[in-house]
Amino acid sequence: MKKEARFFKALADDTRLAILALLSWREELCVCDIMTVLELTQSKASRHLRYLTQSGILDDERRTVWVYYRISPDLSPLEAGIIRDVQNHFNSKGYAALKKKLEVWLAKKGGSPLCKD
Repeated sequence: MKKEARFFKALADDTRLAILALLSWREELCVCDIMTVLELTQSKASRHLRYLTQSGILDDERRTVWVYYRISPDLSPLEAGIIRDVQNHFNSKGYAALKKKLEVWLAKKGGSPLCKD
């Protein structure tokens, strides 16, 4: 029961839901992408990402100096179903501005050395 409680607590935060929204639109993102789009400090982004990782929702991978995050493929069937439903919700109109902000950032970053390995 503790694992399930931690999973649901991880989803019970606006910032962590916003991080999941971003990752529902891209297979993986660098911590700098998440920080920039959500206008978070490095410490705040790291705290939320650590919580999502420790709850088993996200996987992380270090590449040189950057850490990349993705939704874990090892979620239980219950967890995967809930994450899928949450991702479907993120495709509603209410999240269009956040999705556009991510797209603008990624296009701008395309020619930038930020988050490059």
